[in-house]
Amino acid sequence: MPNTSSAKKALRGSLKKKAFNLVKKSNIKNALRDFRRVLSTNPNEYKATLSRAFSALDKAVKTNFIPKARADRKKSRLAAMVAKATGYDGTITESTKPKVEKKVTVKKETAAKPKAVAKKTTVKKEAVAKPKSTAKKVTKKAE
Repeated sequence: MPNTSSAKKALRGSLKKKAFNLVKKSNIKNALRDFRRVLSTNPNEYKATLSRAFSALDKAVKTNFIPKARADRKKSRLAAMVAKATGYDGTITESTKPKVEKKVTVKKETAAKPKAVAKKTTVKKEAVAKPKSTAKKVTKKAE
């Protein structure tokens, strides 16, 4: 039993993390089990369960529950199981070749760009002495 307040707080946090991690772990296990079951019974209906398994693994990686390399390895093995169950040997045929659409590029007419305008240089003007006013100063006469 924790004695200090910080140890009590750490215990609360670790219990929350444990519950969260158990949910992630069960999601992965259930998705993989469902995938294997579907693949063994009906190999042509695997797509939905494979997607669910990939999603569970990716979410576990996103929350740092498992390392990315482990998830990649598991996904690779799942794909190999699909290939073995469906009889895919890795050769590319016309039916498995991805369809590539040709891109048509349309040339736009480019308007003639104006030539670069020369930068205007600023010339410092000499300080011109202002003419002194000719108005006479009004002074008070001593009375």
